[in-house]
Amino acid sequence: MSQGIWINEDTFMDFSESAGKHDLVGEIASRQTAWDYSGMVGLLPDPDPILAKRGDSAEILDSLTADSHLCSVIQTRKLGSLKREIKWEAGSDKDSDPSAQAKKLRDDLAADLKELDIYTLVAQILDAPLYGYVPFELSWKPQNGRVRLSNIEAKPHRWFGFDEETNAPKFISQSAPWDGEELPFGKFVFARHFPSYDNPYGLRLLSRCFWPVTFKRGGLKFWVTFAEKFGIPFLLGRYPKGTSSKEQGEMLSKLTAMVQSAVAVLPEGSAVEKLGGGSDSKGTSDLFDRLVSAMDKELSKVIMGQTLTAETSDKGGAYAQSKTHENVLADYQDSDQHLVKSVLERIAKIYAQINAPGVPAPVMDWFEEEDAKKEFADRDKTLSATGVKFTASYYQRQYNLQKDDFTIVAANNPPQPGKPTDSGQAGQFAEPGAVVFDAAQQALENMADTGITQASASLVKNEDLILQTVQESASYEEAMTKLLELYPRLSVDSLNTALEEALLAGEMFGVSQVKVKGGNNA
Repeated sequence: MSQGIWINEDTFMDFSESAGKHDLVGEIASRQTAWDYSGMVGLLPDPDPILAKRGDSAEILDSLTADSHLCSVIQTRKLGSLKREIKWEAGSDKDSDPSAQAKKLRDDLAADLKELDIYTLVAQILDAPLYGYVPFELSWKPQNGRVRLSNIEAKPHRWFGFDEETNAPKFISQSAPWDGEELPFGKFVFARHFPSYDNPYGLRLLSRCFWPVTFKRGGLKFWVTFAEKFGIPFLLGRYPKGTSSKEQGEMLSKLTAMVQSAVAVLPEGSAVEKLGGGSDSKGTSDLFDRLVSAMDKELSKVIMGQTLTAETSDKGGAYAQSKTHENVLADYQDSDQHLVKSVLERIAKIYAQINAPGVPAPVMDWFEEEDAKKEFADRDKTLSATGVKFTASYYQRQYNLQKDDFTIVAANNPPQPGKPTDSGQAGQFAEPGAVVFDAAQQALENMADTGITQASASLVKNEDLILQTVQESASYEEAMTKLLELYPRLSVDSLNTALEEALLAGEMFGVSQVKVKGGNNA
């Protein structure tokens, strides 16, 4: 069969028909043909600009996280994703419901992952933006007619490299230390942060933190030295002429002790003078403070894209600016969640190919537990208002409560119609302060709601006409003139009808209540 492509429904371009068309199926720009490529045969050299210039490996990045501020902003970014929950949905083809096989595949995968530490797994995936990539090895175990996923373990990134021809990841083993070993199907997945053809190792944020951390450490070192040298005042001792060397030595020892205790006993005629210390060198001290603060801000920008969620602005900062910074951090966290989703769904596809070839792989989604409970609570509250009664076992199961966590109050005394209930009169689902009506008045209330809805609809049409008239007017005087002309044409029929029905219903309800009360009095 000849190679080619269909340009449209009637035209097929055969690559062999003319000279040069065979180039369409080949690769022209490659590392082997590029003039400026000078890599080694086998694995692709790590192109990270910071590490390459220093001649260091990625292992040096681990030491950077010892910085307290960097550690703090890393955790802030990670926790935005770690606080959310993961759920799995059965996969399906386009415009069709999931099949029974897809649902079983979803249940099997969810059951396997439930046995693993998913929280730690997600945290390790979120290390990819820091180190560029994180490799994960999958372990499998045959069980009950299927291949079970028994473990997902992060492995050191220094054990892996990327092929210089295909950019495919390889394992740097003892038997293949230069060109690496090819990875078998189903054993490894890689979480990578913004990889590219030129840099399959991914974008490392920690390498961009190298110089800010280095300068900060240097600044802190000189800051401590400065504080030790100039923070404590120099004591200058003056002794009378003729003082012996022994007495001078004793005086020096006492002044040295005075630096720690601030107390000294000196011979008569001696004098002590304080030189420097305190605020005399505050300007120089502030210089180191500003250096450390500037480096912290650089670290915040690299990891979180902004600074106001990590430290307080010296100028206070505007509310709008702080909200903008929060949104930037939220965008970074959304990107992290997309990365986690792509890695886990890649694992799900491998799981599907191994256990159920041809069946759509499960799909991962994020949710927050609080939101799910609130949705159930709102629904249950609405159903309770319509008379639906739930059992104690339902509340335990739905809201993960214990038997002694709540009490369902029984309706011993029925609430009086038209009067607010209190905690003693509250029925099983009535809220304190709620008004309970009898059947007749409830029907009146329902009809009033319907009438208000109908009246609102008629008023909306009139509002649209009034608004259009005002917008088409060039001045206030013109608008008032047009509105006076418009008034007779406004529709009030439906409003009049709703009012007439409400008055009639109210009158009938009043008559019925008089008869009821009269009969009771008799």
